[in-house]
Amino acid sequence: MSWLSRFLPGGGPALDAEQQASLETVAALPATDLGRAHYETRYVIVNTETGPQEGGGQRLLAVGAVAINRGLIHPDDAFRANLGSIPANALIGLLRFIARSPVVVFNAPFNQGTLERAFEQHLGSQPELDWIDLMVLMPSLYPERIAGQARMDAWLDIFGIDRVDHRDALFEALAVAQLFQVALARAGIQGLPTARDLLDTQSNRKWLRGN
Repeated sequence: MSWLSRFLPGGGPALDAEQQASLETVAALPATDLGRAHYETRYVIVNTETGPQEGGGQRLLAVGAVAINRGLIHPDDAFRANLGSIPANALIGLLRFIARSPVVVFNAPFNQGTLERAFEQHLGSQPELDWIDLMVLMPSLYPERIAGQARMDAWLDIFGIDRVDHRDALFEALAVAQLFQVALARAGIQGLPTARDLLDTQSNRKWLRGN
C-alpha cells in the first residue's frame, strides 16, 4: 500500500480532482535512495510560521522550504506559501516541492508536529517522510560545542549564521539550511556519509535519551 492510498476519499476532507491529481504526481515519484552520499542527495529544509488560534494553541499560517542539492543552497530552489483560504493547496505545493526528499527541520516536535497535524486536518492523512531533526543531531556532531540539546539561536551564534527574520518561515528555513551545511561537513568527517547514517544517529541519540 503506497502512502497515497492514505489520502484517498473516505472520512477525511474532500479534495477536488486537481488536488488529487497533484498528490498522485507526488506519490508516483521514486523514493530517495537514503544510501547515497550527501553530495548526491537533495535535502529539503522546512520551517513553519504559526500564530495563536481561538481556544489556545498555535495554528499554521505559512510554510517555507529551501533545498540543499549536492551540498549547495540554490536560491531558485525554494518554496513559500501562506495557507490562506485553501490550506490544502499550500500543503500540496509543499509536498510537490519536497518530492520525496529527506526533510530537515530544527525542533521536530514543533515543526514536524505542526505540519503533520495540518496534513491530517487539510489532506486527510500524513505522507511518509524521512525527518531529520537538527536539534537532536547537532550535539552528536559537535559535542565539543554544545553537549546537549539547545535552542536554534545558540547553534546559529556558534557558527556565525545570521537569523534574518525569525517570524518568516522562508528566512528561518534558510538559516536552518546553512546550519545543515555545517552538519554535513562534520558528518563526512565522522564517517556518516549518507542520509541513512544521519537518521540512524538521530534514532540512537533519541534512544539513549529515552525519547
